[in-house]
Amino acid sequence: MSPDPKDLITPTPRERELMMLIARGLQNKNIAFELKISENTVRAHIGNIMRKYRLHNRTQIAIIFALQAAPPSLRRDLANAKSYPATAKPAQALAQNPRVQTAPE
Repeated sequence: MSPDPKDLITPTPRERELMMLIARGLQNKNIAFELKISENTVRAHIGNIMRKYRLHNRTQIAIIFALQAAPPSLRRDLANAKSYPATAKPAQALAQNPRVQTAPE
């Protein structure tokens, strides 16, 4: 199996900062303030990241960042995992694993 091209792409340090802030849920205005850049520059960086990784939205940027930040063992496990059943609903998953807490007791 050939490696995924997204695994071979490395973000620049600035793109990595921006991806982290997107993953934290910040809006463009807040990212611009945090990085001391304009909102237009933030939008340009987001566009570059989306083109580089062939993404369509901010959620995908956050997922890519989280996967890159994950330890290599977890990334390897995710890459080797069998796909989860698409028909499983959250209630069914909870019934299969009753030890999962949904709210603090």
